[in-house]
Amino acid sequence: MTKLLHLFTFDIKLLRYLYSFPFLAYALTVLLMLTVGARTGDPYTPYIFVQGIAVSMAGWHLVFLYNSLYEEGAKETLIVYYRKVIVIDIFRYAFLHAIFISLLVGLTIWMNGSAFFTTTLKVHLVMLFIFYQLIGLVLLSITNSLEITLAIVVTYTFMEVATQGTFMPWPHLFIFEEPIDNIWIQLTFLSLGAGIIMSVIQLGKNFK
Repeated sequence: MTKLLHLFTFDIKLLRYLYSFPFLAYALTVLLMLTVGARTGDPYTPYIFVQGIAVSMAGWHLVFLYNSLYEEGAKETLIVYYRKVIVIDIFRYAFLHAIFISLLVGLTIWMNGSAFFTTTLKVHLVMLFIFYQLIGLVLLSITNSLEITLAIVVTYTFMEVATQGTFMPWPHLFIFEEPIDNIWIQLTFLSLGAGIIMSVIQLGKNFK
């Protein structure tokens, strides 16, 4: 426990104001859920904020932390260290953000009732969370650029949420209405599953 606290303290000192970004996203999510979400009367509106803002921002800590690895001339020096800690970093931040996402899920249940989270939604949320924990780090390892990585993640997420999946035919990662067991929900799970598997493979190649 002492070692974990030391790691988090070090990260806070290293990232400074950047460290607060995901937590500000959580605060914004709560605000939108209690204002816009409560006014619309649509039970999926609060959940869309959880997916599109909170979950998508949950993986940014890792992106910010590992950005130093891709600064000019730094990789040869830092790669040995990051190879040793990448699994620990992924799990400790996944656990940290899972706590906050769970609190938002609790707020969603308070607003919509416990019956809202069907098995399909539960599995989808877990897969979406894992995907966003990994994809930013994967894109960073491919582009070697924090700006390009964030642009890709933010642009895709914003367009998908703003258009509720009508921006392009496929792939879709979010659920915007009560899921029906058809080809579209199956493709959503296929996209998430494929994305998670390819992310693990890519990270394995980059940090082997």
